[in-house]
Amino acid sequence: MHRKFFPLALLAALLAAGSPWAAAAPDYRAWIEAMKTDRRGPFDQIRWYCKDGEVLPPGPYACEPHGGGVQHGQWTPRTKALREAGYFVASFLADADPAALAASRGAGELPQILVQQFLVRADDGWILRGARYYRGAFQEEDERKGAHKLLLRLVGDPAVLGTRLAFLRTAARLLPHGAETPSVHEVRELAATLAGRDPTFTELRNKIHTSLEPGDAEAVTRYAAHLADDTQKAEYAALAQAIGALYRTDLGATLDGVAGLAKGDEALAAAVAAAQAALAADAGPRGRYALTAGLLEAIRDRLPAIQGEKKRLALVDASLELESAHFAAGAELAPALAGLSRRARLELLGTNLRAQYGAGLVSRRELDAANADLTALTAADPKVGDYHRTLDYLALPPTWATQAMRREFGAAMAKLDDIEPKADLFVQDQLRGSPLFFFAKLIDGLVRDADRLAGVRSELFGADVGTGLRSLNPGLARGVLRLAQGHDFTKLEPDGIYLLPETVSDLPPVRGILTQGEGNPLSHVQLLARNLGIPNVGVDAGVVERLKPHEGERVILAVSHGGSVRLLPDGGANAALFDEDTKATDKPRLIHVEADKLQLERREFIDLAALRASDSGHLVGPKAAKLGELKQHFPEAVAEGVAIPFGFFRGLLEQPMPDGSGTVFDWMRANYRALAALAPEDPSRATATEAFRAKLEAWARHADPGPEFRAALAAKLAEKFGADGSYGVFVRSDTNVEDLAGFTGAGLNLTVPNVVGFENIMNALSEVWASPFSARSFAWRQSLMDEPEHVYPAVLLLRGVDNEKSGVMVTRDVDTGSPEWLSIAVNEGVGGAVDGQAAESLRVRTTDGAVRLLAQATAAERRQLDPAGGIVALPTSGSDYVLQPAEIAKLVTLAKEIPERFPPIVDASGAPAPADIEFGFVKGELRLFQLRPFLENARTRSLGYLNTLDAGLAANAAQAVPLDAVPSAGDTP
Repeated sequence: MHRKFFPLALLAALLAAGSPWAAAAPDYRAWIEAMKTDRRGPFDQIRWYCKDGEVLPPGPYACEPHGGGVQHGQWTPRTKALREAGYFVASFLADADPAALAASRGAGELPQILVQQFLVRADDGWILRGARYYRGAFQEEDERKGAHKLLLRLVGDPAVLGTRLAFLRTAARLLPHGAETPSVHEVRELAATLAGRDPTFTELRNKIHTSLEPGDAEAVTRYAAHLADDTQKAEYAALAQAIGALYRTDLGATLDGVAGLAKGDEALAAAVAAAQAALAADAGPRGRYALTAGLLEAIRDRLPAIQGEKKRLALVDASLELESAHFAAGAELAPALAGLSRRARLELLGTNLRAQYGAGLVSRRELDAANADLTALTAADPKVGDYHRTLDYLALPPTWATQAMRREFGAAMAKLDDIEPKADLFVQDQLRGSPLFFFAKLIDGLVRDADRLAGVRSELFGADVGTGLRSLNPGLARGVLRLAQGHDFTKLEPDGIYLLPETVSDLPPVRGILTQGEGNPLSHVQLLARNLGIPNVGVDAGVVERLKPHEGERVILAVSHGGSVRLLPDGGANAALFDEDTKATDKPRLIHVEADKLQLERREFIDLAALRASDSGHLVGPKAAKLGELKQHFPEAVAEGVAIPFGFFRGLLEQPMPDGSGTVFDWMRANYRALAALAPEDPSRATATEAFRAKLEAWARHADPGPEFRAALAAKLAEKFGADGSYGVFVRSDTNVEDLAGFTGAGLNLTVPNVVGFENIMNALSEVWASPFSARSFAWRQSLMDEPEHVYPAVLLLRGVDNEKSGVMVTRDVDTGSPEWLSIAVNEGVGGAVDGQAAESLRVRTTDGAVRLLAQATAAERRQLDPAGGIVALPTSGSDYVLQPAEIAKLVTLAKEIPERFPPIVDASGAPAPADIEFGFVKGELRLFQLRPFLENARTRSLGYLNTLDAGLAANAAQAVPLDAVPSAGDTP
């Protein structure tokens, strides 16, 4: 199975014409709301569904003459319409095909079923709220049998047992299929449902969600005692019973059950025996916490070797019981954290990491990486700088787990979010009922301790924050805090500091960014934000909830180079933060085009191999010029290409306007002058600017270069690449206003991938010529230009390379600035990191090739070239590793050779700058696609306020940290 990408122009046309799915989404949401209260929900009647295809009215044994069958609800026309549109509501497992269901991924039916199971439990039945008593709609026994068959199918898949274990365990937890395990998820979801009906229960519900402990069962019972309604009392009694059951789990019986399942597997049997001995020696919470973590780890390691699907499923179910026991033990330990030393807390942290691994939330690679840092940290009393830096790293597992879960459920959540916004809470809910819940308490206290010792802190509206805010790009900005809604982020307000659900590849200009899904630090939008000094912060789900009450308020976002983050209300004393910095921040560097150096009269197609870096800004833009230079030094690594220089676009501008009022260039320059004469605050300026921009873009898209151009280009392509239709090219915009000393412009202009056929190439060329005048590109760039009429797109036609993996490398550590380390983001397939995908993120030391893992690749899809043209989306392998050691070694060698063989790469001041290189690998061989300077915003380093945020760390970094001492009481949340 693969998903085909339409050419961009065709896709845009289809959307403009009106997609029935996009247009109908609001109606679908209304349908869902109606189903919640309908007494039959998504069904209109009960029917028998026979194995031979017959559908019959209810009656005893109606399907017996037809080979058997099942009875359940019949979907209403609206339910059918939703399902046809890809919203798989009201699914049945009783008569589902287990193989087809198990194979569904992304926004497919099974991931949606699991998200809907959460909605049913957490939202008072969701679309079954009114239909839960509709007799016959679901046959519980048949549904359990169907779920059991499905889970047996899943445990038979080696990939599911390996990299997709979290998905398997989530399915086993949410799909009733046998004896059920007391679960913190059940407690959380039932508490949420009750609070939804009874607002006065909200405070206790919040307590249960944030710090569940055994005494909460009695608290619920006391609350219910004041209720008059017997039905309500029964529901609260069920919640109290569920809490009590969670802490009354018979761990000894669970271990005995695992021992029986481990027979025949020596390693697992030994692990169970060790756990049983540990329980006998210490049945307290500390002992149970450790032994459950160790056995969860052992079950994950040995599960693929266990023979028989039924035994495997039984072990998965047992691991869920162990996870609940681990959660309960952690909750019992939580009140004692304040009295524990740093070393004891770090030991608990390491134990918890094993439980996370056993639960499928982190990989073996991630576990080993975190353990290596933990071991080094505890070998001797560390210095404050090392303590602070290591704890920043050890705070990454919640992000790793979130990204791993989003790989499995992100597409399903996004799909269902169209019809039910609560779907977006699914991953958050699953993780809060996992070992990460206690891990978050541990790491938050330790990070607060490290911040206090270092003399730094992160702050959210006046309150100290330990974990939950992660610096991505430094900067200082003021604006309106806004929460982006839906999935269209192309029309955001320019004064906004936006909370985004994920890294967005086509982000318009904004003041600041708060990102729930970090993507990777080397994507185009991240590089652009860093270059322009736009602060960018990664936030976790807990912080999101604290941001929502402040939506619409004017705020200040400050992110230091050392990683401190402050989100403050604007006004009052805080407004003075900009008194010193206004001169620097409110007057961005203008883009000045040296028009006299442009060789606009040269109008001939140029072989890529003939271009050099010195041609940038004269004949072509930096893509073609620097790629031509790379081809000179690394000929085998760079594909063949043909450049269409600036002069051809200038020729289009010299064409007359239809009304005979002069050339297009004359018209364009006159409009720019008229717009510049309008005051910035004049409301007519924005309207006039957009009207002019839209007309300019439409002109560029439809401008005709003429028959001579077409004939000459067709001949050149045949000479360079062969017969028409036998090759594909990437049609890449290459303007004179990108990769400049003070402005990168990364990702602003269009690349049309893998275009096959001359007519398609001509159509793509028109789109690329028009792309500098798109609303997004225009908005980012035009306000920074002193002569905006001098924007000239050259075009590079580069032969397509079907990379097995691709990414971006910066020849220094983008976080610390160290030239000894390379920063690398890479993913499987073509264009693997530039669009913000959840990429493998590494730091590689150039002296010895040592690798430091920051994130594994968790993108669910990879993009590959279609021989017929365009791109297809295929599932990623799910491997823990993208780059292999030999490939990393080649990148290290490249990084060392670039300064020796390539012309100097400099920043705005003329000082040497790191290189930002787009690369790929095919069968282990390196391919190169672009080189630009890595440009940060120099002004952010001179901002006094940002520098004060890091001053304490510099002063205290060499102080020793006594690990056997107890941190300050304020460092335990």
